[in-house]
Amino acid sequence: MHKRTHHRVFTGVWALLFATLLVSSVNAQEKDPYMGAPVTLGKAPNGAIANQKLLDGIEKVGWLKPTIEEPAEGIWVFGGYGLAPIAVIDTEEGLIAIDTGDSKHDGELLLKAIRTVSKKPVKAIIYGHSHTVLGAGVLTEGNDKDVMVIGHPDLNEVVEANLQGGGAPAFYPELGPYLTGRGVIQFNAYMPEEGPDAFAVPLVLHPPESAFLPVNTPVQDGQEMTVLGLKMQFFTKYGSDDKVHTTVWLPDRKILFTTLLWMGPPQLYSVRGDVFRDPRGWIEGLKFNRDLEPEVLVSLFARPVVGKDNVRKRLEGYLDGASFVLDQTLRGILSGKGPKELPHFVQLPKYLDEVPNNLQSYGEITSYSPAIYYHAVGWYDNDAANLKTIGPDDEARRIVPLMGGRDKVLDAAKDALGKKEYAWAAQLVNYLYLLDPQDKEVRQLKADTLRQMAYVSTGGNDRAHLMSQALSLEGKVTLARLIPPTPEVVIASPVSFVDYFRVRIDPMKSGETDKFVQFNFSDGTSAGLHIRRAVAEFVADPDKHVRKPDISLTLSGETWASLYLSQTTPEELIKSGSIKVTGDASEAASLINLFDRYSPEKAVVIPPEAWSHY
Repeated sequence: MHKRTHHRVFTGVWALLFATLLVSSVNAQEKDPYMGAPVTLGKAPNGAIANQKLLDGIEKVGWLKPTIEEPAEGIWVFGGYGLAPIAVIDTEEGLIAIDTGDSKHDGELLLKAIRTVSKKPVKAIIYGHSHTVLGAGVLTEGNDKDVMVIGHPDLNEVVEANLQGGGAPAFYPELGPYLTGRGVIQFNAYMPEEGPDAFAVPLVLHPPESAFLPVNTPVQDGQEMTVLGLKMQFFTKYGSDDKVHTTVWLPDRKILFTTLLWMGPPQLYSVRGDVFRDPRGWIEGLKFNRDLEPEVLVSLFARPVVGKDNVRKRLEGYLDGASFVLDQTLRGILSGKGPKELPHFVQLPKYLDEVPNNLQSYGEITSYSPAIYYHAVGWYDNDAANLKTIGPDDEARRIVPLMGGRDKVLDAAKDALGKKEYAWAAQLVNYLYLLDPQDKEVRQLKADTLRQMAYVSTGGNDRAHLMSQALSLEGKVTLARLIPPTPEVVIASPVSFVDYFRVRIDPMKSGETDKFVQFNFSDGTSAGLHIRRAVAEFVADPDKHVRKPDISLTLSGETWASLYLSQTTPEELIKSGSIKVTGDASEAASLINLFDRYSPEKAVVIPPEAWSHY
């Protein structure tokens, strides 16, 4: 074929593909509940106004109130007692608990529920997931040493890191306080229990007090074991939102306990922020689950499914939903779509949307394709006009006059809200909000818009962020931008927090500084920060650093926690003798003051009593 003809055919094929994708995007836009698509609203049992689709579908896959189910003889599932259900297996020798709740509080509720069906002691615990381990010590009722605790060989390490980190799990642990603040929003800490603005699905956190028991019987992928007289096989290869899952298979009864089937599509991205979750491992794990051909599936994140055909159909519809999101995202990227276009392009077809566990009750898939794009491609969307952009505030200052000024933009936003074009209304009013965040009329209009978006959403995560910000704009709640770690966490690992402290250096204050500060802690550990103008290099072993310290500070973990959390000033601690300085004391205080302090405007610690009504 002639090169020009070949090029013409090649171009024609891609033109056809682009045309097809354009039609798909237009159709998706017409179905967008945030842009005027018809949505029926209903009322949850607690009075929450919510999308009727969510209310109709949630109890097929999840629980709106504490519920005990028995999908097979001698197996109970306790749902609605916390963020995730647990399963209990009855044996002649005692009970086997699979997962234990997200907190000590969950464990206490679950133990009471267990005692309504059995008085036998819990003699074995299996961790299916690293997030649902903190209630274990409650379930054992003080008999910790007599209990076999089974789990992934890396689970103890992961849980320990989560408990001692700077906050919510993060790719960069220094960002833990920021992601914790967002996580608290996600799990409905700011929303009322009852009324139109309440959470529709009770995904709430409790005080993160731990009763974790470490794994004392690690299992490998494919390992078989008899537990309390019951033959089991364990699989640890596949994960979902973490990588230390354990799937439990009862081969003689064809019963599967899995962490891979949720009450919503695989959460490939959490809007609170998290490390990347590769869909491929989740999808392969679901295939593996399906191919075991279970007759009963006990999900550790959703209602159980009974019947071989039902289980296969449910798993296949679920993994096809995950595969669709991944494959169509990649298809969209190949066609030239960027992270802003992909959410409108990747929409579940009707047959997949009707799979019960594909109800977007936790997250919504519109947030998943951009996350895949950013991980696979990076932030640049291949439009050179976006390589160098002006800041959002500057854009607002320039675009509002072009649109006719504040009142015209405000009227346009109100008009869009009246048409139920909520996403457009939010974008318009946000220009005005950037110009004057204290404008009461603008704040109320933005709140009204976000509230309506929360009502039509199905995802609990999405509703929580939308509604919490609406309540904040109205002055009804104060959202924490940061939630610092507790003093106990800092005290447990002071050297780690010397490392994290480095990111708080203020280049405007540090100027020409070139000083090396050593921290010597009372537990015998030490670390250093070499401040070189705008950078503070963390030095794990000060004795091996290229230069001697200019200043040495000797202090306890408690004192460092007080300093790190900005509970007092370095001057006060030095004066009181809590910090002993080798070198110039005033210079030591000045060097510490080069680093940002937490402040009430940026960091709010939510006290335990604020969680009590959950």
